[in-house]
Amino acid sequence: MNKPIRFILVGLVVVLLGGLAIGVAHAEEVVLTYVTQQETMCFDPAKSIDETELGNVFNTYDLLVYPLETGEAPVPWLAESWDVSGDGLTYTFHLRKGVLFHDGTELTAEDVAFSMDRMLRINMGFSWLWTGILDPGDVEVIDPYTVSFHLNKTFGPFIATLVQFGIVNKDLIMANMKEGEFGEFGDYGQEYLETTVAGSGPYTVESVELGDRIIFRKFDNYWRGWEEGQIDKVRWLIIPEAATMVVMMKKGEADMSEQWLSPEAFEDMAATPGVVVKENPQMQLFFLQMNNQKPPFDDVNVRKAISYAFDYATAIEAIFKGGAQAEGSVPVLMPGHNPDITVYQRDIEKAREYLAKSKYSKEELKAMTITYVYVYGLEIERKIGLLLADNLTEIDFNVEIRSELWGRITDMATKPESTPHFTAIYHTAKYPSPDSHTYLIYNPKAWGNYISMSWYENPEVTELTDSARTTADTEERYRLYGEVQRITTDEAAALFIANPVLRRAFRDHVKDYRYPGILGYDLVFYNLKIEK
Repeated sequence: MNKPIRFILVGLVVVLLGGLAIGVAHAEEVVLTYVTQQETMCFDPAKSIDETELGNVFNTYDLLVYPLETGEAPVPWLAESWDVSGDGLTYTFHLRKGVLFHDGTELTAEDVAFSMDRMLRINMGFSWLWTGILDPGDVEVIDPYTVSFHLNKTFGPFIATLVQFGIVNKDLIMANMKEGEFGEFGDYGQEYLETTVAGSGPYTVESVELGDRIIFRKFDNYWRGWEEGQIDKVRWLIIPEAATMVVMMKKGEADMSEQWLSPEAFEDMAATPGVVVKENPQMQLFFLQMNNQKPPFDDVNVRKAISYAFDYATAIEAIFKGGAQAEGSVPVLMPGHNPDITVYQRDIEKAREYLAKSKYSKEELKAMTITYVYVYGLEIERKIGLLLADNLTEIDFNVEIRSELWGRITDMATKPESTPHFTAIYHTAKYPSPDSHTYLIYNPKAWGNYISMSWYENPEVTELTDSARTTADTEERYRLYGEVQRITTDEAAALFIANPVLRRAFRDHVKDYRYPGILGYDLVFYNLKIEK
């Protein structure tokens, strides 16, 4: 009698397990497919700099503070609160307890101090934000949940800049270091973070094919918790051709697009049932970097001539199809924008007058070929180049238009010798302060990245940008930033063209998109839900 009973019990267990397996198989994963042309990838918060890299980092790491609203001060995040000393030199942060890294260990003050030391020593990415403000060793661990930053000088935008400070897992980095230039810290885990992460953010990286795709998977133990409809898995695909991205969105093969497609592409997608195009005003500058160290742009009169020759109205109305003409380097929506500065309008006679003042003769200028470089596949930038070339023929300039992959352009940005005459650049606020659009563009300490490809240098502007950073009073700080804007537009440091709107296309089942005005933060997939 025992044998048949045993078989019956085994059979029941098999049936029950089979039923559970079927239930698991039928549990639907919430998957979102994001498509972009930008091929750069970075999973190291000490090295990320452009939108693609920042999107990778903001999905996998957490920060002390977080930007929620455009133009507003950041809110507490990993830091539940903070205190500032009376002299403005010490910021003490009180950390949230129970925040877990992806490996299950708790995030503590040791990780915060280690992360800033690592950022400063590697000296890449956004480390320039704290150059001269903090040195390695200036972050003190008070207790496991309290950490103090001892600044070398007052720094008005300090809290704002921390939206670019991701916290890494100290123990995981220390366990995965290779030989390198940082003594006991080897390579500081840089090789390890090329294809993996050491964060506490909402997603982990399941797999990476560099330059092709990333698969993100939700971190079940994320400290903010999860709700029904949030994204379980993200397929981040690199699609070289804009037309292919449009087709994928229209067919439902992709759920969310990059922002760099042409207005015509967005119009096409918006006319498709099931696709929604969202538009947001943004703290973004589209401008043409003019390499101030490359003849003839080392002459302010040539730069002014070009600024008067360009057709801004056509660029805004026919090419961008929305937005506003740029008024200097600081976007009009950003707190601290100076509205009382030179705003160039198309005036060919004035352009010719300034050329006549140039140190270069008419014959010398005619003999030069001016190179305009834009990102391969970006139709708006191509059209701007065609408009520029057409405009400048009226003052006898010969413009060569060339497209390059984004990675190649960032390589060009490292030296003035390799930087073209003109480079088309979108510069979205990296943190909510005009410092982002003054110091980063014009101060020599920030040279060597794509945002500073004008290689502009003026001792007065250098002093003003340094002084503004160390001014605690907001009104006075904005006055100094305003002076920077006045001088740099008067000297036509770059060709300031537009403050465009941001457009992204979504399948209509994607909900709760949020854009806080800071580059990369609208790519945080935790904020999205998919409605069945």
